[in-house]
Amino acid sequence: MAGAFLRRPSPAYKTAARRALRVTIAATAGFYVLLYGFDSAVGATYALFGAIAMAGLSHLPGSGRQRAVLLAGVVPVCWVLITLGTYLSVRTWSAVLGMLVVGFALAFMAVGGPRFAGGATGLQLMYILPSFPPYDPASLGERLAGATLGLVLLTIAEMTLLPEPAALPYRERVARAAESAARCADRLRSAPYTLPEATLGIAQALSTGLRSSQVPEAERPAGAGLRSRALAHAGLATRTLLGRLTVLPPPRPGAVTPWDGGTGSGTAGGAERDAAARGMD
Repeated sequence: MAGAFLRRPSPAYKTAARRALRVTIAATAGFYVLLYGFDSAVGATYALFGAIAMAGLSHLPGSGRQRAVLLAGVVPVCWVLITLGTYLSVRTWSAVLGMLVVGFALAFMAVGGPRFAGGATGLQLMYILPSFPPYDPASLGERLAGATLGLVLLTIAEMTLLPEPAALPYRERVARAAESAARCADRLRSAPYTLPEATLGIAQALSTGLRSSQVPEAERPAGAGLRSRALAHAGLATRTLLGRLTVLPPPRPGAVTPWDGGTGSGTAGGAERDAAARGMD
């Protein structure tokens, strides 16, 4: 029983602990500064809730810098959602209608990829909190200031407090796999027309590294844009090519390969004869 507590924690536990530390520091700092420094209970509440909603209750993938960039970009969106929630809470039906529209729009954000999908929960909470009583449009300034301070502190914490290192970009993974495929094809052009074990292992490892399950969530080309789809297609084509090259059988004994100077249509002589034949047609 004691051995279970002495084992080294898994990377998932370490990641969760670092995230909890960043959220705790950002939320408590914003809360106490506004509550005791500026005597603003409303602002303190929104500073606390802003940090918790966008990091504690949301899953933002990527390195610390990537999450910080995403948080900086959603600050204006949070202003809009808090403003809508504040004014639409005047009537129950308007708040419900606003929830329907905002919920659909935020859910549709998932087409932009894992980063946008991860922040949808926190953004929806930014609309829900001001929808609760009391209806007080006069406190909108305090609400916006509190949420902004909480998000700013959270952004700083993501960049400075135990940030995770950046993962290898997917385009770099595809480039390395394509280079490995070129090396494999070059080795297969000469006898014994098989891949050495070391080259075969590297090719298989690079091919496996292009699987979605092996790619960090923030680097997966899962968006609907042209760039994401192009990366996804390039990765799939490279994986297919590597898979074919690693299982390609050697030529039969006595067979003449195109690059051995035979008479096949793939050789220089064969190409010249084909060209001459086409010229006679």
